[in-house]
Amino acid sequence: MDYELLGKRIRDERLLLRLTIEQLAERVDKSTNYIGQIERNDGKPSLETIVDIANALGTTVDALLKDSLKTEQRDGTIQEISTLLYSLDDNGKQFILDMVKRYSHYHQPQSDNL
Repeated sequence: MDYELLGKRIRDERLLLRLTIEQLAERVDKSTNYIGQIERNDGKPSLETIVDIANALGTTVDALLKDSLKTEQRDGTIQEISTLLYSLDDNGKQFILDMVKRYSHYHQPQSDNL
């Protein structure tokens, strides 16, 4: 497992949500020092802690560990959109959903014209 990249991803997700280390630590019931150690690759979190951090950040464990997973590469744009969506309130999520539906409707290939 690449703990350095894990720490960087956790930090990036935390900053994206505009959370302080203190706020994240409170959400996962860990000390601020421990969260800082994880982000700096000075500490190796348990799987349970990684799950708690992912939940607190509104992301998934596989998103945090994607550099360590030997699975098919996922579309980075989809992952970024997903991360951003978690930070929106319900109205923002509904607005984005409506926009995607409209875009999809008007930009589908015209199979009728073949």
